[in-house]
Amino acid sequence: MSIAAVCFIGIITAVISVSLRRYNAEIAFLVALTGSVIIIVSVLTNVSSLFETVKNIFDTVSVKYEYIKILLKAIGLCFICEFAVDLCIDAGQRALANNISVAGKVLALVTALPLYKDILTSVLSLTGVNI
Repeated sequence: MSIAAVCFIGIITAVISVSLRRYNAEIAFLVALTGSVIIIVSVLTNVSSLFETVKNIFDTVSVKYEYIKILLKAIGLCFICEFAVDLCIDAGQRALANNISVAGKVLALVTALPLYKDILTSVLSLTGVNI
């Protein structure tokens, strides 16, 4: 799906949601959620080509595939958390949104810990310190 179609769906969804909010906030929220899911699903259809391209790039420069998996997991986690945070804010649940945001940051850090360990090991081996 092109960016123009994504923007069009987003704008139409926003207009309908704002119009309905005066009459029924729950329905307005569901309309916004539905529009968001449609956009995400349409974008996710292009993700497989993205993974292949990234894999080819990293194969060319001979980076471990585990590093790619770690980075993609962390990025995916960030996207999912951002989506959930935005939905909670739209629903008026700022405290819940903040909790999801903190949880996402902690989980992204935990996901990336093996990468940090390998980087630290490499740096320390250059200085002559062995772990």
